[in-house]
Amino acid sequence: MTKSIVISLIFSPFLLMGQSKTENFHFGLQFKPIIAAAYFDDSDEYAQWENYNFELSKRFGQSLGMIVRYHLSSTFSTETGLNLVNRRYQLSVDNSDIGLQDLSNFTIRSYELPIHILSYVKVSEKYYLNAAFGNSFNIFASDVISFGDKNSFFFHSTSVRKRTQSALIANLGIEYRTLEKGIFYLGFSLHRPWKNTARSYPEFDDGTNSFNTQAPLGKDVKHIDISGNYLTLDLRYFFSQKK
Repeated sequence: MTKSIVISLIFSPFLLMGQSKTENFHFGLQFKPIIAAAYFDDSDEYAQWENYNFELSKRFGQSLGMIVRYHLSSTFSTETGLNLVNRRYQLSVDNSDIGLQDLSNFTIRSYELPIHILSYVKVSEKYYLNAAFGNSFNIFASDVISFGDKNSFFFHSTSVRKRTQSALIANLGIEYRTLEKGIFYLGFSLHRPWKNTARSYPEFDDGTNSFNTQAPLGKDVKHIDISGNYLTLDLRYFFSQKK
């Protein structure tokens, strides 16, 4: 039942396309660099176990895809689309007792199907302010295994909580509309999952010293939660409908 509702929500704008005037639709492309934002629980994570000090930090990531807007009225629209999201992280470890200092870079990839309601206000002849909120349905590609840059004794596995997850999305922005050249948009979006997205299980084993080697399925294993929250700078372009 739930899957049927989700599928209906995702594809409802496209079904409307066949029943509505084409001028009610705008098709566009978007590029969204991901910004680290401590104010939205997106700060670096720290953990310490048995003199092993870990830091999980965010690196540059991005979301890239297409977007379809359907105009419900002069004030409201609905938007959906399909995005490829790359979230990049760096996990570093430090243990001065055994002379260990290393780091590992990894990427969590997902496909995002957003659907939200947008409201806008005209502030001048061609400029519009808008705000939107809705839900994002995310399909994660796979779990990740990554090794240290200096040696393979340090490694970790990152497991997503579920292959399909959802998140709250909210957006603020401004757009410049022209009949001849299309619509240019600049804004910010918050992507906030309802639960933690994934867990990272760090391990170390050089034959003499070992840590967390029973991860991820063993008893009392250590892990670092990955919230999946992020803020993006939104750059969008909607193609002109002029024939």
